[in-house]
Amino acid sequence: MKHFRKIWNAALNKAVLETKGMKRQEALAYFYFKFPEMKEEVSAVAFYNQRSRLKAADSTKGFAHNRTKRPLYSEQVKKGYVRIKIAQPNVWISKAKWVYMETHPWEDCTERSNYIFLDGNTRNFHPSNIERVPLRLMALFSSNGGCVPGNPEATRINLLNVKLKNKIFDAGEKLGLVTYAGSGKTYRYFKKKKTEYARKRNADPKVKKRNCELQKKYREKMKRENPEKFEAKKAQHREYLKTYYARRRKEAGKCL
Repeated sequence: MKHFRKIWNAALNKAVLETKGMKRQEALAYFYFKFPEMKEEVSAVAFYNQRSRLKAADSTKGFAHNRTKRPLYSEQVKKGYVRIKIAQPNVWISKAKWVYMETHPWEDCTERSNYIFLDGNTRNFHPSNIERVPLRLMALFSSNGGCVPGNPEATRINLLNVKLKNKIFDAGEKLGLVTYAGSGKTYRYFKKKKTEYARKRNADPKVKKRNCELQKKYREKMKRENPEKFEAKKAQHREYLKTYYARRRKEAGKCL
């Protein structure tokens, strides 16, 4: 099908303008009656959009012009969560975020964050039940147990654990002991633990064979599509092997 924007010409636009004052379905039927061959080329949505562009549609009858502005601090439910209107004409935010910001005026809330309910009840907006969790910690928080329904103290302990682990990862990263994993570097691991985990997984011959095949395909694809990156990775791997074998020789000498 052709792109609908390239279909319109003077004759078609004239027919669209003739529908001014008609109802939507009536206008579409009129257009298809005049140009039956355009049924396959112009969808109903494309026709209505073009009608709006040419100002042939009576927009004053639409819902948007009849609705009244909702007053400040009105509430609505979206995707199961309560939102509150904080500014005109149409500025809505999570009510949990609003409560937290109102009760923590000294705190900088510009960092992208989730605002969680410690007891798991998304309708309990008591300030003591709401905590801010930066998005960078959400993956770690979820893997650590996340919110414990009906037990705010357990959720608070999980959150404190996550903050402590994050501090440990930050310290490890400064020492070069931490590596990333996941799309967009979502997760952080200590290199030693990640290596142990990989060795444990590769202990299964089937898993090891599958991983080798995936790595081979990835290298072939990189060599074909991005040779510069492939050569850079090869050089990086050679440097790693030099460091690795130098460390092994040093350890072997200590053992003697």
